Amino acid sequence: MTALYTLVCQIAAKLQQEGKTPSLALVRARAGKGVAAPELFSAYQQWRANPPGAPIEQTEQQHNLLQQDSAAAAENPDLAGLQQDIRRLEQKLDQALLLLQQLQQRDNS
Repeated sequence: MTALYTLVCQIAAKLQQEGKTPSLALVRARAGKGVAAPELFSAYQQWRANPPGAPIEQTEQQHNLLQQDSAAAAENPDLAGLQQDIRRLEQKLDQALLLLQQLQQRDNS
């Protein structure tokens, strides 16, 4: 586990405690300007894929939502495709935000 991944985990946990959904932009803002954007994006993606220590209550809620989604997808196959599309769009949005931040940093230099 890298120090940057640990930092992302800490920032994400703090954001969740504040009732916010951790996004790349929020994590970047909290991490500060001294953190290289590509490394931060990699650590953020790693956190997003496997967030450490998810509260049991939250995990149960996610499990219930997945079951509901599976049941709905069985009734409506198009729903599963739409859910996959949303996940892909979220990943592309994160990448676009990272590129935007890199451009802003380059312009500010």
